[in-house]
Amino acid sequence: MFPPVRYARTPLTTLNPLVGLAVIAIVTVITIVSFDPIAVLIILAVELPLLPLARIGVRGWLFRTWPLATGLAGIMIANLLFTDIRTGSELLSAGPLVITTGSLGAAAVVVLRVLVLAIPGIVFFARMDPTALADALIAHWHANPRIAVGSLAALRMAPLVAADLRQSYAARRTRGLVSRNPVVMMPMIIGTLGTLLVTTVRRATRLSAAMDSRGFDSGVPRTIARVSTWRRRDWLVILGYGLAGAIAVGVTISGNIR
Repeated sequence: MFPPVRYARTPLTTLNPLVGLAVIAIVTVITIVSFDPIAVLIILAVELPLLPLARIGVRGWLFRTWPLATGLAGIMIANLLFTDIRTGSELLSAGPLVITTGSLGAAAVVVLRVLVLAIPGIVFFARMDPTALADALIAHWHANPRIAVGSLAALRMAPLVAADLRQSYAARRTRGLVSRNPVVMMPMIIGTLGTLLVTTVRRATRLSAAMDSRGFDSGVPRTIARVSTWRRRDWLVILGYGLAGAIAVGVTISGNIR
């Protein structure tokens, strides 16, 4: 699980949590429907200001982006190996592996699209308060309180699951059961996951009983203790990304017409 980000009042924390979900939805739709590289670059350009505004820090970015970097490298290699695009000048030829400027550009566009999809999710969820998000879903989008609060409880349990995993690994390592041989480690990994599953189910059962005892399943309308406000800046951010998405779609349509 990612380490918690120390709270700091930034422009992102002053936005309503639903703005992050709206921006992620806009970017996802535009990236899927826009195949023009220029359109993807337009979306990337409007996403770059989010990086300094998040104020996550170098260590936080490393913890959050190393899975993304590994995935992007794998996507790049897979596209270079299995693409049928061989246009442009030849850059490398080693047996069945032939890399040209066309295949390299096509792979780079795919990687760029995945990167554009990932940036808003990493930034907004790093600075998003799950409790504020649940309150905003109920207040503004009129979500079912049972679903919203249940999702909030699941998010709150995620760090506990990660702590159980680390504790189980540390206990097995203390007993000398950890090995660098992957074949020897496989039974240990299976045992650790089984232990984690049992503890997670038990904790979820206790949490469900506690929520039922507090009337979350009574069907009675519930009040919201925390006020979720929607300001003008929230509309401006959504309209700004919507405008950038419209420009990207326009670039794609004009390119197809030509």
